[in-house]
Amino acid sequence: MAANSRRDRNRGVAPPGRHQRFTNLDKVLWPEDGFTKGDLVRYAVDIAPWMLLYLRDRPLAVERWPDGIRGHAFFQKHAPGHTPSWVRTVVVPGDEGEERCFVCDDADTLAWLANLAAIPLHVWSARVATLERPDYCILDLDPKDAPFAHVVTLARAAHELCTELGLPVHVKASGSSGLHVLVSLGRQIDHAASVTLAQLLSHVLVARHPDLATVARNPRLRASRVYIDAFQNGRGKLLVAPFSVRPLPGMPVSMPLRWSEVNARLTPRGFAAGDAVARMEKLGVDPLAGILTEAPDLPRAFERLEGLVRRAPGGV
Repeated sequence: MAANSRRDRNRGVAPPGRHQRFTNLDKVLWPEDGFTKGDLVRYAVDIAPWMLLYLRDRPLAVERWPDGIRGHAFFQKHAPGHTPSWVRTVVVPGDEGEERCFVCDDADTLAWLANLAAIPLHVWSARVATLERPDYCILDLDPKDAPFAHVVTLARAAHELCTELGLPVHVKASGSSGLHVLVSLGRQIDHAASVTLAQLLSHVLVARHPDLATVARNPRLRASRVYIDAFQNGRGKLLVAPFSVRPLPGMPVSMPLRWSEVNARLTPRGFAAGDAVARMEKLGVDPLAGILTEAPDLPRAFERLEGLVRRAPGGV
């Protein structure tokens, strides 16, 4: 996306179907690059065929950056009263009472959220119809001060471990600093069991790579190791949706990856909104899509995993 042609691009933005009104399309949201709200809306329209696969029938929350990524932002979990009637919402019971959440089922809603300067979108791992049964388990590899090369090593180690256990596993760039490793569950277990699975996997990975990985939640105890966050799997926890734009220079996106791409050439923000559609058209097949359909033999995988944990240093 070239900043000097943004007016022509923004003039061409049109709603996918409903007659919604877009506002302030020339407003610059990425000041270092000149990318505008019009660029964000156009990206939402263009990426919808791929992104909606991960949004449909899921409660979501948004970060909103109305004054651009250098301005004030706020997190919004509740759908406001001015939400159009055609935008789907769902009431979700929680520990702090009921929440009326957005659900993005179509390109019109995705474009409407972009017009709110929603950067990025955060989704549940479970669907509205099966809210207590997630589709996938998340291993969030968060480097903080660790080299990104260590994130790559641990992601590949997670791939090897899950393959050893018979668990289908996929990966995406977070679009920020780390990688998200996603293990298919097939809606067979609840969120608490998904947390347990992530903890057991993390335990084995730390035992195998003690100099690279940690499960210490206190950053001061991590000693420049990659933090493996298993607690992104609790009920109501949220994940940056695949293909979401991040509020960072260059308009990076959280991009599904092939495992062959998780190598020394990979960079944490190597995929941008301006290239995402062309990349997916070239790939032809979304390498992450299996997380929504695969149903592994989880009892057998748990049995194997618990054996590995018992044999690992400091095992249970």
